[in-house]
Amino acid sequence: MAGVRWAEPRLALGAICLFVVAVGLWNVAHYPPYKGFDASAHIAYATGLVPGGRLPHDTGEYYTPPGYYALAGSAVWIAGKLGVNAYSSLRAAMGLNVLLLLGTVLLVARIASELWPGRRRIALGAAGFVALLPVAVESEAMFHPETLSLFLSTLSLWLCIRTFADPRYAVALGVALGAAQLVRAFALWTVGAVLLALLVGRRFGVLVPVVVLAALIPAPWYVHQALTYGGQPTFPQPTTKQGRSASGKPKPLYERRPLAFYVDTGLPDVLSAPYRPHFLNDALPTTYAGVWGDYFGAWAWIPEVATRAGKTVIAPPKRSVRHRLVLQSVLGLLPTLLAISGFVVLLGASLRRPPRLLVPLLPLLGLLGFLYFTLSYPTPDGDVIKASYLLTTAAGWAICFGYALDRLRGGTWRLTAALLVLCTLVDLTFIVYP
Repeated sequence: MAGVRWAEPRLALGAICLFVVAVGLWNVAHYPPYKGFDASAHIAYATGLVPGGRLPHDTGEYYTPPGYYALAGSAVWIAGKLGVNAYSSLRAAMGLNVLLLLGTVLLVARIASELWPGRRRIALGAAGFVALLPVAVESEAMFHPETLSLFLSTLSLWLCIRTFADPRYAVALGVALGAAQLVRAFALWTVGAVLLALLVGRRFGVLVPVVVLAALIPAPWYVHQALTYGGQPTFPQPTTKQGRSASGKPKPLYERRPLAFYVDTGLPDVLSAPYRPHFLNDALPTTYAGVWGDYFGAWAWIPEVATRAGKTVIAPPKRSVRHRLVLQSVLGLLPTLLAISGFVVLLGASLRRPPRLLVPLLPLLGLLGFLYFTLSYPTPDGDVIKASYLLTTAAGWAICFGYALDRLRGGTWRLTAALLVLCTLVDLTFIVYP
């Protein structure tokens, strides 16, 4: 009987992994390569870098490190050499994301199992959270670096936890943190969470190789950006027009956004109309609608923009699509509340346990970094408030979700489980691309 009990969680995790692969392959085969966020710029970067060796200069995604584009461009080039046409070869790069999301699911389950041995509800809940998270599944189908960034950040979390137990993992941890910075600047908050956890845990001996490698590996890119464009090397763009005063000087950060940006919940529109242009430039509802639905229109709908009386107007999605988006916003309430409650409880419970503290530290620093970024570059259409920019924190939120699930007992657990099953069934109709 013990063997049967042990096999059940492994079978459940295997089923989750099979689901990730099946949905991922379907979506990659059907999602148009040029439909994703800034797809044309990402594709031009990758196909210019491999085999041409060209970096974009002051155009497109020039501020984004070349790690993903080297990998994606190689996949496209190899597919082309094998006789695949130019358009279909782009799906070879998109297909890599399926493996990366699968790896992320396995790593999340492994992290939870190592931190809480025997408490399998945490591991399975966390794995399921990542597998069903709309923003993760949508990003997986796109020609976009976010899924690779998610994988490397999650790998760094696991290697950090291993480093607490065995200092020999410090070198691999430093390499992973350095590699993550060569994919997206948003990996910096993963670096911060890891270093802070090691400091709190007084692992001073391993800090040196971790810091050195995490700094040296992306250093050539940072030097290139600083010498070519000036300013801070992680995102060498001047602030936007909305972030400047009438004289053209940059405003202080606290003056770049109105109070509504911080506190407006977007109710009731965040539940009844979770798509552009509702709650424009309000951080909370825009991020929420981006996590659980398709606020900007890159998955379930395509925004139709028109000019009326000198103003830009975005036509709402079709009625059937609006219905799906509303359902997504409603079903996202329960897992969001569980993840947030798990985050709060785990943060307080892990202050004296640095390996566990790493889990809530990642979402915390991610939110602070996201806030700094969105304050630094305000735009009239709010396109910097993309939930995908927070995707590197998904592993932390997923484990917080599993942790909250594990604390439920009796009737509360049964009711929550039943509601989550219902949410899953609804979510499936959305994350499988039509």
